[in-house]
Amino acid sequence: MAREHYVKQLEELQGQVHTLGQTVEAALETAFRTLQDGDTTTATQLVQHDQQLDAQQHQIESRVVYLLATQQPVASDLRLLTAIVAIASELERIGDYAAGIARRTSRIATRPVPLTPTAEMAAMAQAARQVLNTSLQAFVTRDEALAHALSSEEEVVDGLARRIRGDLIAQAAEDPQRIEAMIDLLEVAHALERVADRATNIGERVIFLKTNTTEELNP
Repeated sequence: MAREHYVKQLEELQGQVHTLGQTVEAALETAFRTLQDGDTTTATQLVQHDQQLDAQQHQIESRVVYLLATQQPVASDLRLLTAIVAIASELERIGDYAAGIARRTSRIATRPVPLTPTAEMAAMAQAARQVLNTSLQAFVTRDEALAHALSSEEEVVDGLARRIRGDLIAQAAEDPQRIEAMIDLLEVAHALERVADRATNIGERVIFLKTNTTEELNP
């Protein structure tokens, strides 16, 4: 009976991580939409919501600490518990990036010459969310192949980031009045790039869970 209860607790923990991931993914989508729409009201609400994501992460960590202290997990369970802590931390950081994008929405709205993200930046946001979604699927299904697929998905985000940076810098040189707003968009692009990086870190944890070996997906 004790073992069954312990297994159930592990399953609940994994469910909490997945829920946190879905919440973060939704926050990321909402953040970029506020940027596109100039929706400062929703952007402010999203920044405030970030504290709830932090609380979810802390709850997951607390439950892991409790299980480590009371259950003396075997090696495979220990890998799972450490992976859960690491993945929850990565998701919390991605939530921070979503909040950062929302903050940029409010700042851009106050600039002398506001800017909206280009179609290419929208494609980058979609690609970053795809990397995150793939990483969550890989974790839920323990799919090593999906985890490895993150490398190529992350390269798409990197390629878009390079083009966007070049375009924005060129535009800033042509129109100095837009420099501040373009800096904001450069920071959004950097945040999206970091989202993809964090998602590949999740994939590395999935591979570790499956193989007990460390592999770098984003060298």
